[in-house]
Amino acid sequence: MTRSLRILNSIEEWTLVLILLGLAIVSCVQVFCRYVLGFSFTWMEEVARLVSVLIAFLGAGIGVKYGTHFSMDLVYERVRSDRFRHLLKIVINIISGAIVLVIGWYAWQQTMKLYHFGVLTPVLKLPKYWAYLPMPIFSLIMGFRFLNLAGRHMKRLIRNEPFKPDAGPR
Repeated sequence: MTRSLRILNSIEEWTLVLILLGLAIVSCVQVFCRYVLGFSFTWMEEVARLVSVLIAFLGAGIGVKYGTHFSMDLVYERVRSDRFRHLLKIVINIISGAIVLVIGWYAWQQTMKLYHFGVLTPVLKLPKYWAYLPMPIFSLIMGFRFLNLAGRHMKRLIRNEPFKPDAGPR
């Protein structure tokens, strides 16, 4: 199981790297064509917009995995009790997970509306719901990761382990 998770983590991270690299290359080609050659490809801007959504949600999921999202560390530094720190983390991670799962639910509903209406992107004529699919998928992943973090802190609270910030792959 641990090996499978490591493989999935690696796939997730390399996917993000390759997509970012592809977006950078497409953007450079677009700038070169527009300002040096005097023309531009209309489809490149649409691809960049669609890929940006994927990058944002995939990157946010990885941010939860590594514990790199913005947080109020000052609160944890001021509280002396490790038990209370764990309790704070449990509550915050449950609330964060619930919010992201609700966002994912509404994103899924919107995606299904676009699927049923058959809306297409303006230039590439791709089904528009493809652009929305990363939102519910990665919101679901983020939600479960937040809830997993809450479970980890619950175990640490029960075992009366010292508090340490979340960092590293999970």
